[in-house]
Amino acid sequence: MPRRITRKFPAHIKRKYYEKILSTDGIYTTWHRNLQAAPIFAEWAWLQISVFDLSELGLGLLYNILPIEFEPYAIDFRVELPKPEETLQGIWMKFERFRFEDVYAWMTDFKYYVLENLKEKFQASVLNVSAKKAKYGFTMYAMGLYDPIVAREFLRGTLHRLRLLRTPDTSWMKTMEQVIETLDMTRVTDKHIFNRLVMLFSAQTNAFVLGLSLLGKARLTEVEGNRGVIPVVDAEGNEYDVKFRTLDHLQMGFILGLTPLGYGLLMPDESIYALKDGNKNPSIIQVLVDKILGIVNRVTSTVWAYGNYNKVEEMRNYHYSDRTAQYDLLQTQRRMIESWVEARIPPEESNPVRIRQYQNAVLQLVCWKAKRHKWGFKAWESMSDDDFKKWWLDHWSTQGLNRQVLEKLHEGAKRWISDIRQTKLRLGIKVKKERLRRALSL
Repeated sequence: MPRRITRKFPAHIKRKYYEKILSTDGIYTTWHRNLQAAPIFAEWAWLQISVFDLSELGLGLLYNILPIEFEPYAIDFRVELPKPEETLQGIWMKFERFRFEDVYAWMTDFKYYVLENLKEKFQASVLNVSAKKAKYGFTMYAMGLYDPIVAREFLRGTLHRLRLLRTPDTSWMKTMEQVIETLDMTRVTDKHIFNRLVMLFSAQTNAFVLGLSLLGKARLTEVEGNRGVIPVVDAEGNEYDVKFRTLDHLQMGFILGLTPLGYGLLMPDESIYALKDGNKNPSIIQVLVDKILGIVNRVTSTVWAYGNYNKVEEMRNYHYSDRTAQYDLLQTQRRMIESWVEARIPPEESNPVRIRQYQNAVLQLVCWKAKRHKWGFKAWESMSDDDFKKWWLDHWSTQGLNRQVLEKLHEGAKRWISDIRQTKLRLGIKVKKERLRRALSL
């Protein structure tokens, strides 16, 4: 079908956004759909978030990264009702960042983290094995880890952002390899991270592991001797039967064939986690459980996360809606970029599919270093312009795009890309800042 027939007018897109997200009917419908989908969402949250966060916690002990540093493990919000004057400004729900460091002081210091969560007889061993983060001019040579900022940012959150962008298969592995190569990280890191994650996913459904598996979704564990057995396909496609005893074996233990030397701990048969005051979970796991429970219980608040900063009169007529105007300005920016790209595609590359790919590539060039909700993108933000360009060219070349065309698009975009990134960020927070200012002035 010709594109002139399928292309929608900007006014139609603008109104459709308003009717689905910001109108009275749209808000009610979204709330009702959230309520209907709550059981499915709860299942997703327990199955996905737990694996993300548990794999991060294991990496933390091995790479000396504190729980408070990991994203999204240490990202959570609390919801509260607004004041009357805030409601007049269309602020229907207030979302405040939960400060883990204020409630769990042990998450901010590696020694206290180990003392809080591990059994006393294992604490000294773990503290001796895990190297401290080095400080230039203070730490003695070979007594600490001098990790580049971008490499640390990758481990702190980007690898899990990639997990959301790609399923854990060969495409995810390839994307991770490209980032690690650009960051000049140790090449065993990508395979180690992949293997840890797929072990946890396999154990979640092929065994019943306390703190990981979900009732009704996990089968009875196959056992050999005193160990459970799960099937795992590693980063290179090799199949293994992994034997383990407890959750921490999968998180940080050394497993022959799957764990590189120096990237796992020799684990005892018993768990090294401490259960304090008769609790069923160690402190670090209980924080995870509480966080997921909060996310599940707040599912219907999502409608206000989307529809906030929206007055009553704006809900009734989209011509009065500042949020709709804000969205339209951002979409105008996007359409301008897409038109700019389309005009620069050579004839031999000019078909609808290829044009769309080049447009997506340039939109990524703009957006991934200008994210307002930043978690998972800081590795790219920390890259120098040259490193980001190299990664971007490699990434899209492997998707089948012409490298010379990409080079020309990048060179042309350099004239305006910095300004448009700043405009994007400014537009993204404009309505919220204005409504908060007005509410405070009443």
